[in-house]
Amino acid sequence: MQHSNGRPLVFLDTNVVAAYLRGESPSSELFSDEILEKVHLAINSIVLQELFFLAETHQHPEIINEIQQEVSLLPLNFEKAEEYLKYAANLRNRIGHSNDVLILSSAAECDYLVTYDQALRKTLSSLSSNKPQVVTPEQLLSQLGSKVRNSSIPPSPYHPQTL
Repeated sequence: MQHSNGRPLVFLDTNVVAAYLRGESPSSELFSDEILEKVHLAINSIVLQELFFLAETHQHPEIINEIQQEVSLLPLNFEKAEEYLKYAANLRNRIGHSNDVLILSSAAECDYLVTYDQALRKTLSSLSSNKPQVVTPEQLLSQLGSKVRNSSIPPSPYHPQTL
């Protein structure tokens, strides 16, 4: 699914957004101007809800509004979630939480799902054909041909950049 402006739609899992909030590279690079010009970032209400429980969010509640300015909030895809739940018995040992099914449902029509969660990656690969392509931040940046360097990454306003 290409976003209306022709950029690929990239769904970010909670662990990737959390890494950005902690100022960790390469997740921080996903929010650089160079990357934001190439892709359209998205999350869903489940990821947003999970962000509320992060220490960074408790220390800086305004962070949620700032993240929402950088990403689109996709709806839950209940039809896709229901399809995934049909495989629940097979997924029982792979998928850690029902939230993962809802995250996968929203990411289903995206071009990419960016996550560090290996279990989620394996689960999705057993469920669907080729969408979304499940990648780590490093893999996405490599595919986009990013020339971003750590020194040019704007630090998260909530985590000081270390030298």
